[in-house]
Amino acid sequence: MSSNITTEALKNAGLQYGYSRTRRHPSTKPFIEGNHNGVDFINLEKTQEQLENALTFLSSMKNAGKVILFVGVKPEIRQIVKEVALSLNAPYIAERFIGGTLTNFPQIKKRIEKLHELLKKKETGELNVYTKKEQLLIQRDIDRLDRDFGGISSLTNIPHAIVVIDPRHEDMCIKEAKRLHIPVVALSNTDCKIDGIEYPIVGNDGSVSSIRFVLEAIKEALQIEA
Repeated sequence: MSSNITTEALKNAGLQYGYSRTRRHPSTKPFIEGNHNGVDFINLEKTQEQLENALTFLSSMKNAGKVILFVGVKPEIRQIVKEVALSLNAPYIAERFIGGTLTNFPQIKKRIEKLHELLKKKETGELNVYTKKEQLLIQRDIDRLDRDFGGISSLTNIPHAIVVIDPRHEDMCIKEAKRLHIPVVALSNTDCKIDGIEYPIVGNDGSVSSIRFVLEAIKEALQIEA
């Protein structure tokens, strides 16, 4: 495991900052070491242990050839999620999680196939037979499909594991994963319900620096194991 994952490194990345006590979810209480001026502070030794356990699990999935989906759609982190996923040739959802993406994957797969079909026609020049107005409408369709499904266009079936940033924000994804028994790794702040999440990482999920730290740690671990 990476020697960079120390409590000092976690602290420098800002993972210790929770939310106010009034926003605390009871399931995170064992991971809080104190409260200062109404703000919960997270026990980074426990966060370190959780992160290392998550990396061990994800590495085992990667080594077994399993597909790991990355999900994080908050505007400030979309680019980070996309960059890390692309570096690992992994599918990602960074714009919005569409209901049924997991639980109704056959329908989602049809939309992905439609995207592939239109892109192929565009590449081969088959769209040139249409008028400029028709081509414009088709391009809008391509753009919409790419926005919604481009990140998961490599999926041929549901993923074997999911990495989620802020499970409270991605509640629909968590519910669908739970229904299908897909294990989840989730960076979860003190306002998140972590019961039922297989690999919660209790830490600041509202800071770009803390999110980047966790995703880069995952990226490093999976690239080493690849």
